[in-house]
Amino acid sequence: MSADDLLSARFGALSAHATVTQAALLAADVSGAEGFRPTDVRFFFLLFTNWMEDDRLRPGLDVDLTQVRRALARLVGEGLAVTLGGGRAPRYRLLPGGVLALVEALTDPRAPRTFEEVVFLATAAASYRDAIADRVRGEPRAPDRIVRARLDPVRILRAERRRLEGAVADLEERVASGLRMEEVARAAPGLAPVALAERLRAEVGGYQLHPMRSLEELVAPLPAEMARFELGPGMGLRARALFSPLLEQLRARVGILERLEGTLRAG
Repeated sequence: MSADDLLSARFGALSAHATVTQAALLAADVSGAEGFRPTDVRFFFLLFTNWMEDDRLRPGLDVDLTQVRRALARLVGEGLAVTLGGGRAPRYRLLPGGVLALVEALTDPRAPRTFEEVVFLATAAASYRDAIADRVRGEPRAPDRIVRARLDPVRILRAERRRLEGAVADLEERVASGLRMEEVARAAPGLAPVALAERLRAEVGGYQLHPMRSLEELVAPLPAEMARFELGPGMGLRARALFSPLLEQLRARVGILERLEGTLRAG
């Protein structure tokens, strides 16, 4: 089962904030020697989102206790957690398989995460991976080693850096291509839009959705003035006002991750 399937099956609506939810479940489990309650999971969810300033940046973000109870019931049903005690408000305890499954989902490099979540995850891993690994120590096939390897903060940061560096290279090409297209269009003011699109494709190359709809097909139904804008000034505007700021932001994030790696290594 892929990590995406695992999250969908086990956490349902909570998957929208999967990184924080999974971290909150692990934190509640590690912190509760006598088991934990859904309210403990909610507390850690709010604590972690507070650390990431989500209470300022995304006010109102919360987790519903009914959803937490359902997620815990799924974990129990799949043999990944147990209930302690009876009554209407039981406590829960993750089994070693549940700890390992949560760690693997939490560190899945394919899972979508905000930049704030990546920084939080690396810091939390550096702080608590030994405590989490202790929850599965002595189990068959040494899952504590797997937990420590998956919660290696340097590994987490480097995986995100590789992802961001790929996006940086893509944006660099978009900026250069957009400015070049603007230049070619400016040099051919009398060319009809479709003919100009053909020249741009031949001299500069297609845009990223070209296999879905070619540049010629894109501008053919547009009014001539709008088509000329899209093929010239629009390309340059997007390069300067959209792609360049995004590129600057991603480069800054790569630099932050590099410095953070040094900080965590030193710590």
